Amino acid sequence: MTTLNLKKIAIFVLALSLSGLSLSSVAGQNFGPKFDASNSVTVQQVLAKPTEFLAKPFTVQGKIDAVCQKKGCWMQFETAANQPTFRLKVKDGDMVFPVSAKGKNAYAHGSLKAKPMSLEQTKTYLKHRAEEQGEAFDPATVTTAVTLYQFEPESVFIE
Repeated sequence: MTTLNLKKIAIFVLALSLSGLSLSSVAGQNFGPKFDASNSVTVQQVLAKPTEFLAKPFTVQGKIDAVCQKKGCWMQFETAANQPTFRLKVKDGDMVFPVSAKGKNAYAHGSLKAKPMSLEQTKTYLKHRAEEQGEAFDPATVTTAVTLYQFEPESVFIE
């Protein structure tokens, strides 16, 4: 490598650091203030004991399997077939998640909110989920209501 090329690289790295960007943020997309994702938990950890995560900020990581097609106001992290959905929801316009984020990994910092449902709402939700996955559904098998958990992020980083 020539001295001129090394100088150009050094100037580029210096410009990035002075602008507040990092090499990792260039590769992904940030929404909201930066945050430390080193102590993040997985969606599966949250869904295993959701009440332990209520009412306190934390960082969750997951693979994006759906994004709002209309306003980009929510994303959904991948969950197992027997688990409820794990949706990240923001007020319309606060963050606009790109549809192209589907299939990418993301980290979100914020808080978890409980959304209790009635038995009828649970049956409707589970029927819809089964239809989306191409599975059979018998509402008679549903005898108890479920609580959905929705994550309200302050910041998101999509890899």
